[in-house]
Amino acid sequence: MNVPAKGFVVPLIERDEIIGELRDRFDRVAESGGHIVLVCGEAGIGKSSVIDAFLSGLAPAVPRAIGLCDPLHTPRPLGPVRDICHGLFGTGLHDNDEARFFEGFIGRAGALRAPAVLVIEDLHWADQRSLDWLNYIGRRISQLPILLIGSFRDDEVEAAHPLRTALGGIPAARKSQLFLPPLSIEAIRQIASGSSYSAERLTEITGGNPFFVTEIINHRQEAGIVPVSVADAVNARINALPAAMRDLLELAACCPGEVSLDLLQAVTGGAAASLLPDVTDRHFLIGSGRHFKFRHELARLVAYERLSPPARSDAHAKIMAALLEHETDPPLDMIVHHAQGADSRDVVLDYAPRAAERAATLGAHREAAMHLEAALKYVDHAAPELAADIYERWAHEAGLALSIDDDVIAARKKAAALWKQIGQPERVGENLRWLSRMHWYRGEAEAAQRYLQDAIAVLENELPSSAKARAYALRAQYFMLQDNMPDAIHWARKALDIADQVGDTETRAHALNTAGSAALFRGDPQGEADLRESLEIARRHGFHVEAARVFTNLSECLIEMGALQAAEDLIEEGIAFDTEHDLDAWTFYLIGRKAQLRFEQDRYAEASAIARNVLTRDNQTLLMQMPAMIILARSKLRLNESGALEDLDAALAGAVKIGEPQYLVPLHIARIEAAVLAGDAPSAAAHIDWIAELDPSLLSPRKRGEFLFWSVLAGHDIAGQDRADLPEGFAAFVTRAFERAHEHFDGLGAAYLAAWSLAARGAPEDIRRADDLFERIDAMAARKALRLRFPDLIASAGLPTLQRGKYRDARQHPYGLTRKEQIVLRFLANGSSNKAIARELSRSRRTVENHVSSILSKMRAKNRMEVVLRMQSEPWLLADDQHER
Repeated sequence: MNVPAKGFVVPLIERDEIIGELRDRFDRVAESGGHIVLVCGEAGIGKSSVIDAFLSGLAPAVPRAIGLCDPLHTPRPLGPVRDICHGLFGTGLHDNDEARFFEGFIGRAGALRAPAVLVIEDLHWADQRSLDWLNYIGRRISQLPILLIGSFRDDEVEAAHPLRTALGGIPAARKSQLFLPPLSIEAIRQIASGSSYSAERLTEITGGNPFFVTEIINHRQEAGIVPVSVADAVNARINALPAAMRDLLELAACCPGEVSLDLLQAVTGGAAASLLPDVTDRHFLIGSGRHFKFRHELARLVAYERLSPPARSDAHAKIMAALLEHETDPPLDMIVHHAQGADSRDVVLDYAPRAAERAATLGAHREAAMHLEAALKYVDHAAPELAADIYERWAHEAGLALSIDDDVIAARKKAAALWKQIGQPERVGENLRWLSRMHWYRGEAEAAQRYLQDAIAVLENELPSSAKARAYALRAQYFMLQDNMPDAIHWARKALDIADQVGDTETRAHALNTAGSAALFRGDPQGEADLRESLEIARRHGFHVEAARVFTNLSECLIEMGALQAAEDLIEEGIAFDTEHDLDAWTFYLIGRKAQLRFEQDRYAEASAIARNVLTRDNQTLLMQMPAMIILARSKLRLNESGALEDLDAALAGAVKIGEPQYLVPLHIARIEAAVLAGDAPSAAAHIDWIAELDPSLLSPRKRGEFLFWSVLAGHDIAGQDRADLPEGFAAFVTRAFERAHEHFDGLGAAYLAAWSLAARGAPEDIRRADDLFERIDAMAARKALRLRFPDLIASAGLPTLQRGKYRDARQHPYGLTRKEQIVLRFLANGSSNKAIARELSRSRRTVENHVSSILSKMRAKNRMEVVLRMQSEPWLLADDQHER
């Protein structure tokens, strides 16, 4: 058989401008910080060629590393990230400590002495954890000397693709997208010069795709005969090869991504080494050291499709056997990939759970679920204990990474049934507890309670165990969410006793959190000690979500108690913690509590701005948005902004859906306040009745005080309402000791409540003083309400005509930054270096350094990166009018 001449490769044409943009962006990294460039276009358009050309033009000393995303059945967890760490730092390929690839990477990359270039090819195939890494690095890249280039097929990345979600969290100023267009007919005419094909026909067939043009020209058939598809052209080229080369290509096609020479040698009995030079000369494969891959994934797919199903299975089996026999540390994901291809039941059941465990260790829960799903295909052939474990673990990983759908629920039920059959009540109880949690997440409260009762019934008479401790802790949490604090404390203490007996530190942290919150909400100061201990345990052991839960619960308790400065300190610490660990949902929930704090400080414009920022964020659950929804509606109400009542109703509808008193009660109180402000007391009746019918134990002393406060102003008879343990100011108000109530609220800095206490006295001089207080805090709705409530006293009280001015609190930066510091803050948020800021502002570098130091101190940030992350979470801190220099 005649072997065709060496393959032709399309030269880079019409790509100079894009390569120039990459060079320009790299040149700016040293001064303006890191950047992400996304090179996109259809398969075969030349993304890799452009990136290779850019890399080859860099000075040899420029640090660089390339990571590859492979189209395996289950992508390698952190596969491209491991490649990059290995290429940049010499480590990472076999490391299972995920912190090394996240916090550790930031530290090592930040210490680079010169800008580096990192490349991740084919992001459309990336595993979920690598996309988490992309988002994590992207949010911090302004502080790193890195140009990160990623390529992906934009026609395969729809709006809901996980890559879009990952990219969406990266600041727009830190990412650029370069689109590679098809080649023009003039470019194709230049490329096809000397071939037997016309530029017009090539353009018609290929659409200007460089890879397609290459394969057609390499077809080298009779003049004028153009294959009907690129697959025909590739197949024609492969058919022209000797049989040994064809076999090697078809075997290599079973391996997405790179395949090592050692593996090919093992599978071919040592024949691969002599065949590879000719195969690479003809541009079927390209080599890098001792690793090879197809020049393009499209060519690999064509070669793979040549194999019949039995031949494919046989090829996968050979590769799988070679991996198991010759690899000292076999790549588990590759073994599972080839075992699936070979339909090897026993190997999948053996290795898929191992691969899942490694993936989960790296935080790659989606990939762990995919490995376990492969095992589920053969689970009926597994021993009962292994089958139960696979069902249980798949339900856990899928529930974390995908969604809690009916299949996940069914898997948990199957696991519980199998563990019951085997006779392991602890595992039965644990799966029932998870079923309870899953139904709670789905908003199915009745089912959640039922499964938790079943779990406790199974575990009640068993020896102390983590499963029993966790079940008791969950019951405590449910009671707390329903504001049944005595039972919450009782069950939390039971959970603590067992957790201490079995050494379950995480459950101890969780139970302390619940017990402390429940106690503190009811005025027991011991609750704060429990919460602080829970926070210390969580931070020491890396229980990040548990720590975030403490910040959230304790800050709400402190606000409820009126300890606003303590709440301020804790919220700032919590936002910094949540932001540092990319706990976005918790971050924005806590920022919603910050809005609540500003509301309680009578800083309504600022509270509204913070709440609006939270509500504009994508992918936030209703639960995480509720604090912001409540505060936005209440702030708009007091500011007399349009749409306040509609926002209150929307928030109340959301609270009804969640069904927790912590959200329902303040919204019904707000509706009573709205009736008072509108001078429409009858409209408050339904909301007063709703709260009055609640079990009094479900209301904290503060909430009962607020309820009675507004009920009095609405003219409602409160004679039969429980007044025990009311905070001092509210107790004075409901007993009509308005002057004492005013003095107390005024001493707390609660100007709004103090003003209403004055107004309740009804004397002209008190009305005027109340109006002055309302004006100072811009409570426009209350000022209007005074005029509605006391029309006969407007003249004698000397109430002025209402004129809205600028919000007073909006004129002062929340962290007390000076005007110049706010200007520097804007540059910091954009990633500018001190040198660049100094040049831009025509100031000395020392002056800028002093401003930066002051900003860090006032914002209580450890470094510039913390400031950058805070600005991403709280962009409202950058005032729109701070452009002066």
